[in-house]
Amino acid sequence: MDDSRDESGGICAGPQLLRRRLLKGTLAGAASGVLTAANSSYGAEGAGPIVATAGGRVRGLKQGPVTSFLGLEYGAPTGGTRRFLPAQPPPPRSGVRDAFSLGPQCPQTPLDFPAWVDPSPAGENCLALNVFTPAQDFYRERLPVMVWIHGGAYVFGSAYSKLYDCASLARSGNVVVVGINHRLNLFGYTQLADRGDERFWASGNTGQLDLVAALQWIRTNIAEFGGNPRNVTLFGESGGGGKITALMAMPSARGLFNKAIIQSGSILRLRTRDEASAQTDRLFHALGLKNGDIEKLQAAPVDKLLAFAQQALNDQSAPVHPILSIGPVADGTVIPIDAWQTKAPDTARDIPTIIGTTRHESVGFFSTPAHSPVKDDADLIERIQQGVVLGRFSGAQVDAVLHAYRKALPAYSSQELMVRVATDLGFWRNALRQADMVHALGSSSVYMYECAWTLPCHQGVWAPHGVDIPLIFNVESYGVAWDGNDSDAQRRAADPRARWKGVSRQMIAAWTQFARTGDPSTRQLKWPAFDAAERSTMVFGRKSSVILDPRGGVRGAIESA
Repeated sequence: MDDSRDESGGICAGPQLLRRRLLKGTLAGAASGVLTAANSSYGAEGAGPIVATAGGRVRGLKQGPVTSFLGLEYGAPTGGTRRFLPAQPPPPRSGVRDAFSLGPQCPQTPLDFPAWVDPSPAGENCLALNVFTPAQDFYRERLPVMVWIHGGAYVFGSAYSKLYDCASLARSGNVVVVGINHRLNLFGYTQLADRGDERFWASGNTGQLDLVAALQWIRTNIAEFGGNPRNVTLFGESGGGGKITALMAMPSARGLFNKAIIQSGSILRLRTRDEASAQTDRLFHALGLKNGDIEKLQAAPVDKLLAFAQQALNDQSAPVHPILSIGPVADGTVIPIDAWQTKAPDTARDIPTIIGTTRHESVGFFSTPAHSPVKDDADLIERIQQGVVLGRFSGAQVDAVLHAYRKALPAYSSQELMVRVATDLGFWRNALRQADMVHALGSSSVYMYECAWTLPCHQGVWAPHGVDIPLIFNVESYGVAWDGNDSDAQRRAADPRARWKGVSRQMIAAWTQFARTGDPSTRQLKWPAFDAAERSTMVFGRKSSVILDPRGGVRGAIESA
């Protein structure tokens, strides 16, 4: 049973120049040149190329080998009387619009760590996306397209943060990268379908349908940016992976993407229609509105809706982990009721998929620090239950799994057992189930991975939830992103930059090769497909390698819990 604990590392180096210039409001340093494209031409000196989209012409910002087009509208405004309704196409624009500024993000409660925060303004009219292309000949090139769907459960986040450097990935992987903003929390997931107004038939999943609208925009327009509309790969972490999991079950999304990468996002249990409707009942009551008065709910102040959403995220009595108490609904219309319950949906057929987790996902989800003393087994079991994000387990179930882990890992401390059991019962168990279900379709390859790269945060021995993000985006400097103890200085002291760069290059190469071919194997790393017999898993770390059936000695206990 492979369970090495000595993966040490760090992330360090320089800032993102494109973001600096955008924040300064200047185009200084933007490269000029000539593109040989039928629909592209340079405008004013120092500006980027002009591209004709179905909604109008837009001018990009050329930054070295990558041109960015920011804040491109893929949907009409969604505020006021359009709140909770499916997206409509944006009105066409005349003239040329400078696509130099990020579009608004969905209204949300601010986060504590700036590395995850998009500094752009928030607003309900947030249906915008960003395109980053390394193509030098838009007319002739047809590069693979990678669509980033951000995390933050279903309640916060955006397509941009310091950790989401789509331009860097486009440059290093020679792929077109698209990041999507869409409606979140109550704006994207309020179930009103049973309130007597047929216009709101899809309101519980409008956030998901926003993503479908964005993918339709990509299908129509991405060739004008040098991308291949027939080779689109979705990739997302945490809630972003959950959104991809839901999209794989949605008939309306079928054919709009060809491959999927689900990073710590195997969220297989969606809210039921009854659960979502009961939450809407509580929303009307909390706002002092007559139940079913949708017109008044559409006019409710944004801060009132956010306050209710925050209250829901603190409700420990929810049938799911509170952070998932707002999200997609298995409504039987947009998403089938039985999606991912016992088998992969047929809409997931023919979609090669990468599925993975980090080694210590749950370390940041405990209410007390993971390294704090454990009083006794009762305390340990209770803390494990608290740290399991993707699932609910009884004390007896946790105790049985804990017994198996103690037998397999006798040298582990109580804190190490706590983190591993909570991680494996939630994130890893769901990833295994999803991989097995996709493999059982028999028509698509599935590849599994684990990221074991550790950071100085959480006492310096853990690979926490989200640690794979800066590796994939080649982000060497981001400030503080986890517990406040992962500063650049500590990372430099913990590990030479070269080792981090090596793992980052391996992951970028695998992700972009998968986007090209559906197979993540590279010259450096041969990555076999997952199957029920060998259960091959690529473990990324100081010495990346394939492990057959990792933690096989305890997998039975995890799967039967």
